[in-house]
Amino acid sequence: MFQLSKKGFTLVEVLCSISVFSIIFICIVSFDKASLNMKNDIKNINNDVIIMEVIKNNIIYSMSIEELEQLKTSKRLYVNKEDMNFEKIKTDVRQVFSNNISTNNQYIELSLLKDELNVYKLNLLMHSGKTNDIEEIQCNFYKGCRE
Repeated sequence: MFQLSKKGFTLVEVLCSISVFSIIFICIVSFDKASLNMKNDIKNINNDVIIMEVIKNNIIYSMSIEELEQLKTSKRLYVNKEDMNFEKIKTDVRQVFSNNISTNNQYIELSLLKDELNVYKLNLLMHSGKTNDIEEIQCNFYKGCRE
């Protein structure tokens, strides 16, 4: 007598479609989050490389050998995170070097090796990251005059 119409969705069909949609949405959001994290990491690495390059160029072109030797004798061979500022580095690169290390934060270490021809082999090593996951960026270059 009464005929039920079969037009429409059952509760099981609706729950299945919501579940599939939710799984797809979660996958998309997790990929997007991973993409944003990678983009942020790449931006930080590029910034670190630029800072190292600015320090390197200022040492090569703005510092004399005597000023470099003064840094070595006074053991001011570290650049702490708060001194990694483009304006400070461009103004006077010698002022950004310190003899104290802030190991909890990012820092740059300068090492110098003088050869018999009075040419310095310099190495800038940036330490960054957390204590369990330390990242290092290294830059080697020379300063001096070979005769």
